[in-house]
Amino acid sequence: SGRPDTRVAREERNRPALLLVDQRVNMFFGSGLYMKSVTAAHAAALVVWRVLAQGDQPGAIVFNDDDQIEVRPARSDVRAMSILRSIETMNQSLRANDGRESRPAQLNQILRRADRLATHDHLIVLVSDLDGFDGDTRPLLSRLTRHNGVVVLLVNDPLERGLPEAGRLVISDGQLQLEVDTRRPSLRERYSLAFQATVESSKKELHKRNVPMLPIGTEAPVAAQLDALLGHFPGMRRRSA
Repeated sequence: SGRPDTRVAREERNRPALLLVDQRVNMFFGSGLYMKSVTAAHAAALVVWRVLAQGDQPGAIVFNDDDQIEVRPARSDVRAMSILRSIETMNQSLRANDGRESRPAQLNQILRRADRLATHDHLIVLVSDLDGFDGDTRPLLSRLTRHNGVVVLLVNDPLERGLPEAGRLVISDGQLQLEVDTRRPSLRERYSLAFQATVESSKKELHKRNVPMLPIGTEAPVAAQLDALLGHFPGMRRRSA
């Protein structure tokens, strides 16, 4: 038209946010500063307060291999503390050699539940190592992203990303044992490549659905990692005072 037009946009507030916090037995592992379960708990707690500070409504599904605790979204400090207590309860229930079996299928069960709860305009933040990500996960993510924003915080450990050169090691899952010679470069390379391939495959599937996957490692303080990562995600930027 030959003349400038001005638009005024109002920032959306009071948006429900649903955190899916993984506290399964596969998260009870760590070779860095924290266990994966603790790293996930720290990350979820920081996201809860960030969501609340933005004027939105934090809620959560905190889950382990057998149970889940649901906290419906609400904009209040009381609701935020309820989420943190639920995470603490699940985290402290984790024990080594307690006979609990890992249930990868629980990931998809939680995504199905989130699909029923988050009907429209939710921010869904999955904090997990993605154990159980399979062919059934893809359509679940597609349904969730149809009317909601989804972010994945991938919790991982240095010992998952690569084996140290530490001679012969005996590795056990509590039932079976395996001896490996970490002095072999070919073994260490195959190990690293296998992890990278798994992550890239998940990342590719998430990218198809416009879902950012942000890695959170157990070897460093979580707050600094989140500040660096979430600053690039519009829905989770820290607001200045």
